[in-house]
Amino acid sequence: MKLQTPKFFDFKFKLMNKNLLLLLLCVTVLVQCARSSEESTQDVYNPQLPAITTTGANTFGCKINGVVMVPRNSIGYIPPGSNHYPCHYANENNNYPFEILSAYDLRESKRGGAYIYLQGVPNYNTPIPIGDYPIFNGIIPQNPDFNDNYKTYILFVFYDAQGIGHNYVSIENTGYINVIKSDAQILSATFSCKAKNVSNANEIITITDGRFDINKNTIGITNFN
Repeated sequence: MKLQTPKFFDFKFKLMNKNLLLLLLCVTVLVQCARSSEESTQDVYNPQLPAITTTGANTFGCKINGVVMVPRNSIGYIPPGSNHYPCHYANENNNYPFEILSAYDLRESKRGGAYIYLQGVPNYNTPIPIGDYPIFNGIIPQNPDFNDNYKTYILFVFYDAQGIGHNYVSIENTGYINVIKSDAQILSATFSCKAKNVSNANEIITITDGRFDINKNTIGITNFN
């Protein structure tokens, strides 16, 4: 004689199956969420500052309001193009006693950039001596390659939450550029200061942990990925 399952147990069994399916579905969703979260975390741009070196390693980095900025080539750049390198060095000692170093993040992350005017020495074509150089009030030069006051200062570009770039100039008595190596080929230094918005002097950014180590001859053709 065929035994029949009591309706109560049949109902309970079906309920268990439904609960099991629901549990499996929940686990699957949680796993997918965790995986997506992990992938998103991996995709988040989280650069680290380069080490402080004096070997001409062609590195640059600083924190702008606590956010790490390191130079990067623009998207879609295919070497050996000429207009997408993010760092440039110029020695204007043939006419003026100063040196220029610029470094920018050219990617979509828009971390900003810096344009450093480093006061040189009266003897043209002589490497700047090792030492601490106070940072003066920055200005926007009439000519981007001309240091109107022949003093050490820094210009910054920093993007707001809406992705709009603003120009900032260094504030006097808020920091130094400490040159730790300087010769015909290598220029290495650390720096920190504060800078104010050119359009709104009350808006101030803080630059910390700045450092660079460049080979003057190759920094302008170095890729930063």
